[in-house]
Amino acid sequence: MDLHAENGALTPIIQTERLTLRPLAPSDTADLHVIAAQWPVVRQLGGWPWPANLAFTASRSVPYTGQGFVWGVEAAGKIIGSVAVTRGELGYMIHQDYWRRGIGKTVVAAALDRAFCQDNCPVINASVWADNAASAKLLCSFGFTHWQSRYEQAIARGYPVLSHYYRLTRPAWDGLRNTAKSRNSGA
Repeated sequence: MDLHAENGALTPIIQTERLTLRPLAPSDTADLHVIAAQWPVVRQLGGWPWPANLAFTASRSVPYTGQGFVWGVEAAGKIIGSVAVTRGELGYMIHQDYWRRGIGKTVVAAALDRAFCQDNCPVINASVWADNAASAKLLCSFGFTHWQSRYEQAIARGYPVLSHYYRLTRPAWDGLRNTAKSRNSGA
């Protein structure tokens, strides 16, 4: 589905029963800043500062115009997270009140499908800090494989942290999707 503005409103990219995935807008700054002020969330992000900085959050609360996409994750009329594939790299964050509800899995699946099927990415990379077992598990559930680890400066933490790098190829994603379709169709 193509993105366009209608009467000044951004068209949703994906609409489910409980979530809307859409481009971020300046009006999302307050909701996004609530998430940016949650240490359990920000400590797992590579590029967000701590303590939360409103100007930085505002700079991220705009429609993305680079290679790839950034979507806000909206539930019940407010932004509860974001998911992106930019320059072939997957990233996501979810408000801690919404953890362990399957939202991460839903939004990552939608982002991967868009990146591989519409944007024709050959490979998608992702990285997680070594102490982020939940994100590593999520990536592996989609067929990502670990290929490298190295220490990197964690902006929010203020010191180097071991980071694990994962990648998912288009053929692996296609195989996973085909297997899921076969299971769902009873084949």
